[in-house]
Amino acid sequence: MKKDTLFKLFIIILFSFLIRVWFLDKPEGLYFDEYFGWMIASKPTISEFFKAVMQNCHTPLYYVYLKFWIFLFSDSDLSLRFSSVLPSVLSVFTMYLLGKEFKDKNLGILCALFTAISSFCIYFAQEVRLYSLLFLVSSLAFYYFIRSVKTNKKSDFILFFVANAVLCSIHTLGIIFSVFLILFLFAYLFICFDKNSDKFKKLISKIRYIYLFTFVIIILIPFLYNIALSKNLSQFWADFSYVKIICVSVDYFSPIQTNIINTLDNFYEYIYLNGKFNYSFVFFGLLPLIIGTAGIIRAVIDKNKVLNYILAACFLFFISVVLLAITGKLILITKYTIEIYPAVILALMYGLSLFSNKKTSVVLLISFLILHLFYLFFSDNSAPKKTRPEGHRAVVELLKYSRLKQSDFVLLTYYDKEKFEKYLDSNTNFNFFSVSKYNFNYFLFKEDDYNKVIREGKKLYKDYFREYPNQIICDFIKYQFIYNMNKGDRIGIVVLDSVSFIRYDSLERIVNDDIEYNKIPFIFLVFSSLKNNALYTCKKTLKLDTITHAGQWTLYVYEKVD
Repeated sequence: MKKDTLFKLFIIILFSFLIRVWFLDKPEGLYFDEYFGWMIASKPTISEFFKAVMQNCHTPLYYVYLKFWIFLFSDSDLSLRFSSVLPSVLSVFTMYLLGKEFKDKNLGILCALFTAISSFCIYFAQEVRLYSLLFLVSSLAFYYFIRSVKTNKKSDFILFFVANAVLCSIHTLGIIFSVFLILFLFAYLFICFDKNSDKFKKLISKIRYIYLFTFVIIILIPFLYNIALSKNLSQFWADFSYVKIICVSVDYFSPIQTNIINTLDNFYEYIYLNGKFNYSFVFFGLLPLIIGTAGIIRAVIDKNKVLNYILAACFLFFISVVLLAITGKLILITKYTIEIYPAVILALMYGLSLFSNKKTSVVLLISFLILHLFYLFFSDNSAPKKTRPEGHRAVVELLKYSRLKQSDFVLLTYYDKEKFEKYLDSNTNFNFFSVSKYNFNYFLFKEDDYNKVIREGKKLYKDYFREYPNQIICDFIKYQFIYNMNKGDRIGIVVLDSVSFIRYDSLERIVNDDIEYNKIPFIFLVFSSLKNNALYTCKKTLKLDTITHAGQWTLYVYEKVD
C-alpha cells in the first residue's frame, strides 16, 4: 500500500472512530433490545447464559461476543456501546479491501469514506446490538466472494464459507442471506467459466469446503428450532407498509434515518410534514436517495458479472425479508437487511464513479458526501446525536427524583421490573407491580392463553376498547392498589408514551372506524386503554401529586388523602 493511500485510509479510519464516539454515552440508558442483550450476556453461569440465548430470537454468536467483552472490560453502558464501535471502525478498513479487490485502491478509498460517514452505520455503531458486527462480517463475506472467483486459492474459499457461517451464527436472517450468496457463487462458477478449463476444475474442487458452513448450520439447529417455536418470531407492534421499502432506501443512501423503529403511513407525509413542505427531508433525504439510486442503476448497467451476481443474491434476500414482513413474521426495518449494505455501498460508489463525463461523477460524488457530512455535523437529529428516548435509565431517574417513598406502589406498564434492575439501587424497595407486554392478557382480559389474545385480540376485544371507563381495568386498579393504600401513601404509574399515546376520546373514534381500527397495532390499543383507565380510576379517588417526563416515559404520581 502506497504511503498516500495509507495516509488517506488512516485519516478516514480516525474520523470514523471520532464520529462514532461523539455523543456515545446516551443519557437515557439502554432501551429494551439493548437491555435484553445485556441481560443475556451478563448471566453469571454458562448454563444460565445458554438458557437465555435459547429463549431469544437470534442465533447466539453476538451474545458470546458481548459476554466476552463484558469479561474483558465492564458492563457499563459506555463500555457496552464501545463493543459496537470497534467492529464498526474495523468495517471501514474491510470496506476499503472490498472496493480495492473489486476494482482498485481509489474505489476502496471511496467505499471506506462512505462507510465512515454513513448515518446507518454510525447509528448502529452506538447501539448495543448485533448489527455493527454483522456489517463487518458481511463485508468480509463479499470480499471473499470476489477473491474466490478471481483467485485459485483454497484459503479464499475457506474464508468465504467461514464468513457465511459466522453470519448465520450472529443473525437468524443471515442464514437466508448466506444461502443465496453461496448459491450465486456456485452459479457464477458454473455459468461464467469454461467447464473444460483447468481453472474451472480447480475452482470447483474448492466447493467441497462448504462443509464448514454446513457443519455450523447443523450446530445451530437447536437454536433455530427454538426460534421457530418462539412467539418472538412474530412481531405485533406494527403492520407491513410498502412505504417501508422506500424508507429502507432512504436509510441506505441518505443521512436521515426513517425506519429505525417504524415509518409514517404515507411517504408523502415526509415531504409535507404536518402540512408544511419539509425542505430538510427533500434536501437531505430525497436528493441523496436520487443520487444513490442513480449510482446503483449505473453500476448495474455496467454489467460487471461479479457485481451483478452479488446484487442478485442481495435482491433475493431483500425480497425474502419483504415476504416475511407481508406475512406478519417480522417488521420490515432497515437493520434487518444490513447484511446487504456493504454490497450496496460497493455498487453505489462504483456506479457514481462510472459516469462517462468525469465531471458528472466528481460533482455527484462530492455533492453526495457533502450532504452527508453537513447533516451529520449540523442537524440536531443526526445519527450520533440521536438519543434513545425509550432507554430504561430514564425511568429509574424519574423514580429517583419523585416524591415516592420506598414503601409506595409503582405500577410499571409495558415492561416488568427486571428490565430496570441494571439502574436500580440495591436498596430500592418500592412495591413494584408490572403489567407488561407479555402478561397483560391475564390482568386486563382475564385470559390465560396469551397467543390467542395476540392472534385474535382485535376481533375479540373491540367492545372492550370502546368502553370508557372500562370496568375490568378500573376494578384491577382499585383492588390491586387503591384499597391497599393508607392515607399519605402514593402510587406511581410508569407509562411508555410511544405505545400508550391514544387518548380515550381518540380511542373511541378509532374503534368506530374500521379502517383506522385495522391500522392501529393491537399493542397500542391495549396499553393506551390501560393508561386511560388507570389514570381515570386514580383521579376519581386519589389526588394527583406530580407528572414528570423523561424521553418517551411519563411518571404519574397520585396520593391517597382520605
